[in-house]
Amino acid sequence: MTAQRGNTREIWRRVLPVALVLAAVTTAFMVTYEPLARVEVMDFAQEQQDLGSIYGLWTNEQKALKAMPLADYIESVTAGKTTAVSGTTWDTFARGVSLTQEGSPPDRTWRLRVGEWGGVYARQRDLPSPELLARLPDGEERYAALPDGTWVKAVAVRLSSSDFTLGAGLHGPPHALVYPLRSLFFPLLGLAALLYVLLPWPRRGKDIIAYDRWRVVLGDILGLVLTIVFVAMPFLITSNSALAVTEYWGLTLVFWLIGLLGLWAVQVGISAGGLQMMILADRLVRVTSWRYDECLYADMALVQPAIQVAPKWLITASWLAALSGRGGSGGALLGAQSETRGFRITMKDGRFVHIWLTDQMGSMTMRGAETLTGVLAAAGVPMSTESVTVRGMSVG
Repeated sequence: MTAQRGNTREIWRRVLPVALVLAAVTTAFMVTYEPLARVEVMDFAQEQQDLGSIYGLWTNEQKALKAMPLADYIESVTAGKTTAVSGTTWDTFARGVSLTQEGSPPDRTWRLRVGEWGGVYARQRDLPSPELLARLPDGEERYAALPDGTWVKAVAVRLSSSDFTLGAGLHGPPHALVYPLRSLFFPLLGLAALLYVLLPWPRRGKDIIAYDRWRVVLGDILGLVLTIVFVAMPFLITSNSALAVTEYWGLTLVFWLIGLLGLWAVQVGISAGGLQMMILADRLVRVTSWRYDECLYADMALVQPAIQVAPKWLITASWLAALSGRGGSGGALLGAQSETRGFRITMKDGRFVHIWLTDQMGSMTMRGAETLTGVLAAAGVPMSTESVTVRGMSVG
């Protein structure tokens, strides 16, 4: 029973890391719709100079603005949109905006405020005067006039689901402001890796039949990749966790159904990692992450070779995926022809016990399994050379 308790850790070794990686992906695409502001320290002289079409086709309004004295131009542009502000908080904020515009953000906070195309953004609540843009619709602009003649322009930015382009993501505002939990991504991945590596592994004595550990680890990686790729794909496509399960739930459902294969592979890893068999004088003991079984030699009616092939539904799904262009026909053909080999033990009470000893390529996967047939024969268990075919995906 000690071995079984130890093998129970094999469940947590896989469930917790997979859950943490899924949490990392989910939180990385959790969006906040908190109102933002695109801010800019204005150079009205340069703006007036640049006014007009590059082709020289100006409107009458642009011509009039171009001809104004600078003071009149500023008054015309900011009329009804200006708030006089003062204080060291605004002075510091304006200096931070100016330095960031010039490509020299004063600290990490300002570096995270740089947008995709170089604009500077801030949460409206982080403005020195949050009420400057309060309740204004998307695109509305206001100006903060400082006593030293500095003008800070603030444009309201209100995100909605329409700002997230399917397959292209979000453009404009910095992701650090839109995805507030994205900083947890790598810590969660690191924690998942640490849990997988540091949880005590089952002890394998020389008399224990078990899977080679490198095969178990390789299978775990495959299960994790399959799960994450298909479960996380809708989040990558929509760039928004909420949209993936609301507006695009049909797309998500398709990927998540395929992702069940990854979860099945995780379950296989649990079974393979926790499986160990002990050959005793009068019985075969099989311990898994789920249960503890004892098979007395005296209760065995027959032992015969067994071949395990893939279930029909899996073969059909593989071919459908190949025909739809989502997978190669070679993979489907390989899945249809793959098989594992081992033994079927028929118990006197009618139960079947299957022990699979090879991989799909025919290589022996369980260390110490070569002694099994000799022990069973020596114990007087009836043996047969007639093989039986079983459809399934069990590992032991």
